[in-house]
Parts: sequence; C-alpha cells; structure tokens
Amino acid sequence: MSAAKMQTYQLNKYNLILSMNRFFVVLFFVVGCITIQAQDTLSLARAIQIGLQNNFDVQIGRLNVDIAKNNNNWGQAGLLPAINLIANQPNNVVQRKPANPFAVPGKNISDNLNGTLEAQFTLFDGFFVRISKARLEKLEELSYGNARFLMENTIQGIILAYYGVLLQREQLQVLIKNKEFSKERYNYVKLRKELGGAITFDVLQEQNNVLTDSASVLQQEILLKNAVRNLNLLISENINKTYFFADQIPLVIEEYRYEDLRDKMMNSNTNLRNQYISQELFRNASRAAESSYSPTVLLNIGANGSLDRLTANFRSPTGNILENTVGYVNRDQNFPVFNEVNETAFTKQTLTGNSYGAFANFGVRFTLFNGGQIRRAVQNAHIQERIAEIGTDQLKLSLENDLLANYDLYNLRRQLVQIAGVRLQSAELNLELGNERYKNGALSAIDLRIVQDNYQQAALENYRAIFASITSQVDLIRLTGGLVDDQK
Repeated sequence: MSAAKMQTYQLNKYNLILSMNRFFVVLFFVVGCITIQAQDTLSLARAIQIGLQNNFDVQIGRLNVDIAKNNNNWGQAGLLPAINLIANQPNNVVQRKPANPFAVPGKNISDNLNGTLEAQFTLFDGFFVRISKARLEKLEELSYGNARFLMENTIQGIILAYYGVLLQREQLQVLIKNKEFSKERYNYVKLRKELGGAITFDVLQEQNNVLTDSASVLQQEILLKNAVRNLNLLISENINKTYFFADQIPLVIEEYRYEDLRDKMMNSNTNLRNQYISQELFRNASRAAESSYSPTVLLNIGANGSLDRLTANFRSPTGNILENTVGYVNRDQNFPVFNEVNETAFTKQTLTGNSYGAFANFGVRFTLFNGGQIRRAVQNAHIQERIAEIGTDQLKLSLENDLLANYDLYNLRRQLVQIAGVRLQSAELNLELGNERYKNGALSAIDLRIVQDNYQQAALENYRAIFASITSQVDLIRLTGGLVDDQK
C-alpha cells in the first residue's frame, strides 16, 4: 500500500473514531437527560416558594407577627376591667385564761374562709388607653414590616444563589467544551505523529493542554457543587440534595427611568416604611407621656363574704336546777327567799357563722408633684420624636444615593453584557477559523491555543457579565420594594 493511501486510510480511521466518540457523547447526553428527569426539578419560582416556607429567619419573622397580632387588642391596651377573685383562710389556735368574764376560756380553735370578687374600671386616664391601642397597631404593622424585610433578604439570596448555580453550570459547560476541543486536537496530533507529520513535542504539548483543561473542569465541578449546597442552605433543604434546574440565565435588557424608580422607592421601600412606622411610635410615645398630666379616675365594684367557725369550751345547761338563798323576808331568817338557777358546765362546741356584702368605690389619682419627672419624660419623648424625624431624612438621602449608584451600575453592566456578547461571537468565529487554519498548516499549535484561551475567557466573561447585571437588577428591585410584590 502506498504512503498516500496509507495516510488516507489513517485519516478515515480517525474520522470514524471521532464519529463514534460523538455518538457516545450524544448517548451519554440522552442517558444523562433521563437521569436528570428522575431528579427533583427546581425552578426559580419553586425555589423561592420553598425558601419562604422553610427558611428559619422567615419562620421567626412569622412567629413575631403572631405575637404582635395577639397583643393588638383592647384588653392589652387597658380598656377592659381588671377582675380579681381573692380568697384566704386564716386559722388560729389560742389557749385563753381571760380576765374578761365574757371571753371564752380554754383552747379556742378558729378557722375562716374569706372571699372577695372585685372589678376595677378605668373611667378616664388622659386617653392613655386609646394611645396604647394605637401603639399596639403600629407595633403589629412594624412586625409585618420586619417580616417583609426578612422575606426580601431571603428572596434576594435565593435569586442570586439560583442564578449562581446556573452561572457555575454554564461555565462548566464552557470548560467541558474547551476540554473536548483540546482532546480532539490531541487525538489529531497523535494521528499525525503516527503518519510522520508531527513530533513527540507536539503530542506532549497537546497532552499538557488536555490535562490543564481537565483540571479546570474538576475545579469547576467543585464550584458547582458548592453553589448547589449554598442554595440548599438558603432554602433549608438537605445540603447534598441535587436538582434539575429548569430555568436558564436570562439576558437582562430591561430599561428603567430613574424618576420612576425613585418615586417607587419613596413609596414602597421596606426600610423607609419601617422607619415611618418607628417615627409614628415615637410620636405615640410623646402623647402617652403627655397623658400623665391628666388625672386618673377609677371605679372599683365588688362583693365580699366569709364563712367563720369557732371551736371552744362554751357554758351549756346540764339539766339540773340549783336553789340559792338570795335573802330573807323582813330579814327574818325563818322566812328565806330562794332563787332557782339552771346548772351550767363547760362543753366543747363548734359554732359557725357567715357574712356577706357589696361595695362600689370611686377613686381619683392626680400627680401634683413628683420632682419634675413627668415634665422631663415629656421633653425627652419630644426629643426622641425629633431624632426619629432626622433619622428618616437621613435614610431617605442614603437610599437615594444607593439607588442612583445602583442605577448607574446597572446601566453600565447592561452595556458590558452587550460588549461581552459581541466579544464572544468574535471569539467563536476566530476559534473556528483558527482551527481550520491549524489543520491546513497555516497556524501553529501555540497560536491556536491562544485563540482557544481567548474564546474560553470570552465565554466565561460573558456569563459573568450577565450574572453581574442580574445582581444589579435585583438590587434595584429590592431598593424599590418590588421583591415581595413581584412574588405575590
């Protein structure tokens, strides 16, 4: 067989091997798709839903809302009366030898059961009850605002973590494609060496490129696993759980007007809304402090009663009649005068009794002087209210600065996405042309490797630019209070 035929045979053999490799790649892809379908499919919307349900911070925020809702009622504010039932049972054992002839001598055992049912109404307290109810309503509203803030944190983290996984996945595909390209060129150079068209240096150089690209793939696989674990941590799922990610990285092209964003931020930003509520709470505290200048009118009504029991030695008749001489008729001892008296003796007895009644009392409490504490409390409350107003103005200015910075950054990153896309298209075309020139002998392996690296960097930078633009867009949406609204 001639050398030309041998070379043709070897090239056909190489093309057949390459076709078989591509077949196995396609087969592996199909099998991989079947395996992926068996996995849990996770979209961005479902990830947010799972995260809002499972995230620990969000759960704590919901529980705090429940506490605020339980506290927001008129009973907690002090409108309803305080009703008390008081009962006590005093018991005494006394050994008596009284000087009083009417007292019961000996051991006296007494036990009593006393009870009082009373209700206290606040008729007037300078509208403190109404002020307290308004404060409880604001606290409930603030708890909702804090829960909303936690939800925004969670949603933002999940969005960035989800797209972070997609970013690592797309970068992995770029590196795998780059490795396959290097492997294909390595096989091509080995075949050329067998045909005498290449030397060992060329083979080793291409082998080194394959090993370098394989190491990059392994490192990227670790980054992808870590990104998935980070997402699982945010949505409170099993750390090692894997998914089939249904969404793709979106190409951000939406345009915004700064004036529209600013108006929406001033109306919907969660931090600013919470600050407004805090300012109302300080204003409420000022009114509560001022209510201390007013008198407090109270009404107490109730009933009381007691059951009494006494065990002692009481005198009781024995049934015998005693005759005692009490005098004489005309002082004649022959004519005595007798008095019949029933005989008595000490007998242990238990006597019971009871008492009951009702009462209604009015009371007025008015502080005439307490060292100026009320006046200072009112002054301090007004100062705190002013501090809250200053804090609101400061927060507005800070948010406007953040919005403007993020708005400019978002527009810049949108332009960088366009530049990265054009650069990637040029790199792809340059790689295709460079490969053809390399096979024709018009381009060296070193130059082709440089073209290949340029393509790889362009592809990676393209996805990084898209992810950076998504990050800026999420920041804009959060500043304008749209993260939670968008998920309703």
